[in-house]
Amino acid sequence: MTAEIVIMNRESIAIAADSAVSLMGGQMGSPQKIFTSANKIFELSPAHSLCFMIFNYASFMGIPWEIILTSYQKKIQNLILATTEDYAKNFIDFLANEEDLVPADGEENYFITNAYHYFLSIKQAIMQNASDLVKTSKGITEEDVMKVPASTIQGLYDDLLAAPYAASMIEEDLTRLRSTYDGKMTQVILDVFETLPLSENSVTQLKSIAALFFVKSAGSLDPLSQDFSGVVVVGFGEKDIFPSLVSYWIEGRLNKKLKYTEKRNIKISFKNGAEIVPFAQHEMVDIFLSGIDSDFQEAFLHSIATTLYTYPEAMIDSIEELSDDMKSRYKTTFRVNTDEIMKNLNDELNNYRMSNFLPIINVVVALPKSELAAMAESLVNITSLKRRVSLQAETVGGPVDVAVISKKDGFVWIKKKQYYSDALNPIHRMPPKEGIFHEG
Repeated sequence: MTAEIVIMNRESIAIAADSAVSLMGGQMGSPQKIFTSANKIFELSPAHSLCFMIFNYASFMGIPWEIILTSYQKKIQNLILATTEDYAKNFIDFLANEEDLVPADGEENYFITNAYHYFLSIKQAIMQNASDLVKTSKGITEEDVMKVPASTIQGLYDDLLAAPYAASMIEEDLTRLRSTYDGKMTQVILDVFETLPLSENSVTQLKSIAALFFVKSAGSLDPLSQDFSGVVVVGFGEKDIFPSLVSYWIEGRLNKKLKYTEKRNIKISFKNGAEIVPFAQHEMVDIFLSGIDSDFQEAFLHSIATTLYTYPEAMIDSIEELSDDMKSRYKTTFRVNTDEIMKNLNDELNNYRMSNFLPIINVVVALPKSELAAMAESLVNITSLKRRVSLQAETVGGPVDVAVISKKDGFVWIKKKQYYSDALNPIHRMPPKEGIFHEG
């Protein structure tokens, strides 16, 4: 995990990121090892007023993002695009279509590895469903237990079929994946399910499930829903007057089709003079800016709603003198009143958040570059401090890298950790090449 923040006003952008990177594998998905030396901010090139920021997953299909971004820097170093959004789309096209980026065996390994994860989760669900059936049912037969694998697989298959296609996917992609990896899936199914009784129909559905998870937007159904890379493209295009950012969640690539979702597209304008945008772990930033942790607000409203919806109904049901028709009418009346109460309570909390947030954002509109950088660094540091003084794993920490981007000065490092000594490496960067091609 990580803590990163982008603060923009009409003049410039400040970007800050911590240096912690976690190797997952501990119990209950807790970090097994944490290093505090990761780079998460990457300048595009001296010719561009733009940078990339990475969060969540540190690699793309097993390739570190630093290697991918270095390749992209070389490819685009002589190309100047009109807007930040153009750069973001150009980068997505690069990930999807660059032939040398991910070879065929890399795509195959990615698909098969994911299939193992999916099938292991399905096998665990089958075992749990069988155990629950034995515990809760009387007179259970062996034939009943044998039906559990088929019903579990059928349920997941139906849910995935009903799910919408991911933004970049169509039905033809599903057909192509099924055809490409059909033979490989036979061996994966044998490895995972071993002697578990599976019908021919269940095997066919499992092969489709492996492909459906990639082409569909499965949400919480997907065991790998947390294994995405967050990529933020932020800065100025050649024709941008004010800065903007575009962020994506990127999962992987198969058959030259990239699975990704655009999460944010934020532009500074004459109406919108400043933005404070946290990424990854943001609870402390929320509290600083609005006075309330957004997760706390959600939990609080859920708790109040549960009480207000269930308690009156319990009281009404306890009054024996009331007929069923009267009870139903009273419950309907209370339910309507509760809906209005919850709406008013949510509005009040949102108004409170805005009353804290607006004075800060009004100051950010006028902050000079140095103050913008100091604010970005401080917001990352408060998240790091919270992790350091709590019993939670320190998944935010280490040196904070800080950069500023402006139309005049381009990308400028304010603070940057180094793994090498400047004294030993006097010429670390090659001068930029001559000749710039403008597009748009």
